[in-house]
Amino acid sequence: MIHTERSAFRISSVGKRGVLLVDDEGREFPALATGLMYRDGAGPVPGDRVIACDRSGQLMVEDILPRTGILQRTSPMGREQLIAANVDRVLAVVALRDPVLRTGFLDRVLAASEWHSIPSSIVINKMDLTAGEADLETLRTVVEDYGPGGAGYPVFPVSCSDGRGLAELKESLRGLTVVMSGPSGAGKTSLVLHFRPGLDLRVGRLNLKTSKGRHTTVSARLVPLGGGTALMDTPGLRMFSVEHIPAADLKDCFPEFRPLAGMCQFKNCMHMAEPSCEVKRACAEGRVRPARYASYRALIDEVSGTGSRS
Repeated sequence: MIHTERSAFRISSVGKRGVLLVDDEGREFPALATGLMYRDGAGPVPGDRVIACDRSGQLMVEDILPRTGILQRTSPMGREQLIAANVDRVLAVVALRDPVLRTGFLDRVLAASEWHSIPSSIVINKMDLTAGEADLETLRTVVEDYGPGGAGYPVFPVSCSDGRGLAELKESLRGLTVVMSGPSGAGKTSLVLHFRPGLDLRVGRLNLKTSKGRHTTVSARLVPLGGGTALMDTPGLRMFSVEHIPAADLKDCFPEFRPLAGMCQFKNCMHMAEPSCEVKRACAEGRVRPARYASYRALIDEVSGTGSRS
């Protein structure tokens, strides 16, 4: 069915020759976007709310409505890259193994979410692959560093193979538009397929030579789950840079620092080399997790051009 009047949609996915729209009932419609949609350089992105109309049997996107809740990163080319728009929550999806957990990637996704004031949760996928005490110790450390006693994020250990933790995760997402970000092979597409069986999505396998995931999702896609819930699958990334975040703003991207705001000797304290820094004192006393403070320092070096991106 083609809509004959100006109608509101959301963009499900973006291609080279057009976009895929989705309406409130979850029906999808291919459409074209006018050149004006690209005049600001960003162009349409998944999650955009748009107005489209029928032009001689072809849906045409005429206007992108104001965006809220955007997730972006700095691309390998050094440009700001908008990943998704109108997002209510970010899921940082990782695994303990296959691929091995990289907390640097996790910290960057969380910082990017905090910079745009989007709540985040952490999903530790592939729990069925955990093997032995070493994996369990890694899980305990992640929960201590990032969970309620650390950075304060909800942490969901789950498995798409045996179903553990998925009911609790789905309940936490009820009524929200959620974008997932994580490294290739972490199982984001498998999560979508668990919540929306039968969807035409490919699931990749780990590259046994490099231990890195294969990119099976080539562009972000918004998938309605019903009841006002939508889950956005995004391409697996091997790097999530936050160089677009000003160094002075990074301290506000670590929620465990916020209760200490205004308690340092200097009002503009960056929590680095300054004397009488309350954040450094809290780290030494165990009130701020040392791994998280070390990550903050690494991100400061990164956005200042003295550190490495990962």
